[in-house]
Amino acid sequence: MRWKCHARAPANKHQLTRLHDANWRCRPLETAHVANLPWPTSPEQATSVPQRRSSTRCQAAASGTAAAPHAASSVPRPKNALLVTLVEALFRFPPFFAIAAKNAREMIVKRGESMGLDFQAEIDALKGVDWEAELARVQDPSVKYPAYYTVPFHAYPEGNLGWMPAMEMTVAARSVHSTVYDPEGKTLDPQGDDNLRSSYSRCMQQLLEEGGARPVRDILDVGAATGLSSLALLKAFPDAEVIGIDLSPHMLAVGSFLQRQRALQRPPGSPPERLRFVHGAGEQTRMPDQSFDLVSVMLVCHELPAAASAAIFKEAYRLLRPGGALAVMEMNPASPGFQRVFNNPFAYVAFKSTEPWLLEYVSLDMAAAMADAGFLPAQQLENSPRHCTVVAIKPH
Repeated sequence: MRWKCHARAPANKHQLTRLHDANWRCRPLETAHVANLPWPTSPEQATSVPQRRSSTRCQAAASGTAAAPHAASSVPRPKNALLVTLVEALFRFPPFFAIAAKNAREMIVKRGESMGLDFQAEIDALKGVDWEAELARVQDPSVKYPAYYTVPFHAYPEGNLGWMPAMEMTVAARSVHSTVYDPEGKTLDPQGDDNLRSSYSRCMQQLLEEGGARPVRDILDVGAATGLSSLALLKAFPDAEVIGIDLSPHMLAVGSFLQRQRALQRPPGSPPERLRFVHGAGEQTRMPDQSFDLVSVMLVCHELPAAASAAIFKEAYRLLRPGGALAVMEMNPASPGFQRVFNNPFAYVAFKSTEPWLLEYVSLDMAAAMADAGFLPAQQLENSPRHCTVVAIKPH
């Protein structure tokens, strides 16, 4: 298996700055990252911290030194190949998947509850809405769902094509990402999800500037779901227009409803939110050539077969204007932490029950797929102990 999230340019072309947050320093390429697991194994093992804004930023380390980009080595194969093979076989047995998925979801819910998050309250608050009418507002009946999308995701049997996953999207993201800045995955931070998305924005903007990308006015957010990623992009680029595309009409329906609720809360005379939702596939958007300055893919590739990610990169190239950029934020499997997942049966079962395309994701050579699509060599910054930001620019 090979997974590369790295800069492929000559070592003297750019420098990767380091990311500093608390006691963790980003090291380019070889840094150990931890996968987005429902760590720890029970919420009682975790320590909750007060809500705070992260000080994370893409910057030079205290020493003032910076490392030049270089090619990362291939990710080593899981040492416990027998465990991986066994778990993959067990997941073909529906009763085993059902039990594993149920346990994984309960773990995520309990962790959220330990921080004061109420999954059921999120659903109850939306129960009075006419969701069939909301679905009709956003759904495109001509959209065809690829086979990879009609499988269970995130411990939901219906995957992304249902109301519960859509209604729980925000609270689930807060739970899953609450440990993102603790390499040990034990300290819970209710602001973890917000901090992760804002750190992506900062690292992306830095790489856009260093790469000489065109000014950003039109953005496509691939895999927008209910709009968490789209809102982060609007915050990072306040003068831009964002189109959020997603295959789930349920996610888009909830996102569209929440957008109208935000509009009701804005002061009179405030400009409207520059966000529009579109039902469709990221690999076949049916949008005009050269119509965007930035295509963002935030926490999506790990939910796709490698071929689907490569197809999205090619579609992004078609959609971008010359000098436009493709930006991806993802987990970085090139780490001892990720290898520990493959060697821990409990962790691997928990992760596999929520991410059906895990092994496909590990096989993705992201930089090579971007190069194959026509982009200039990809550049990387690591925006958390678990995630990297990769930017590739379309030639001018």
